[in-house]
Amino acid sequence: MPDLKDWLIRSFSEPQAVARELMALRLDMSTRLLAMALVVVMTVILGTLAQMVFVLITKIELGDLTAPLAVMGLQIALILYGAFVLSFVGQRFGGQGSFGDALLLITWIEFVLMVGQTIQVVLMVFFPVSATIMSILLIGLMFWLFVQFSMALHGFTNPFAVAVGVLLTFVGSALVAGLILVSTGLLQVPATL
Repeated sequence: MPDLKDWLIRSFSEPQAVARELMALRLDMSTRLLAMALVVVMTVILGTLAQMVFVLITKIELGDLTAPLAVMGLQIALILYGAFVLSFVGQRFGGQGSFGDALLLITWIEFVLMVGQTIQVVLMVFFPVSATIMSILLIGLMFWLFVQFSMALHGFTNPFAVAVGVLLTFVGSALVAGLILVSTGLLQVPATL
């Protein structure tokens, strides 16, 4: 079994091969959920640290730090939702990927992004402007990995069609989430002047 460092490096050069190797581990669901929880906890710790570093460097007061448990709950919900959508939508288009494998792959994407965010925090200390550029790069990386892993998960061969499908799914999910948040009162829409 390759080590994490090898998988991490190859996630940039051979993402589909890494995805297939991850799925070939045949981990049980409890192990996949444990991996997800571990990545979420590490990401929340890193996010809290990033907020503290940002305030220290820029002297901009952001108010109280975001409650870690709330962020943790939101991230877990987003990963589970992402795994469901990745498997469900892919199956509608002839893919064979399962929810468990989708969960594992999204957890791995989160891990790769967490490593990128660690680099971003370090850059923020020495080169504050580069942190913004790094944020854009991480969003691009997330989208690219999502497309590559979707192809590996479902056996799709057309990257353009998968990219369009991923983009439309993101937009559709954001619209549905926005409608739910507004209709439940969790998000307030500012009144027009």
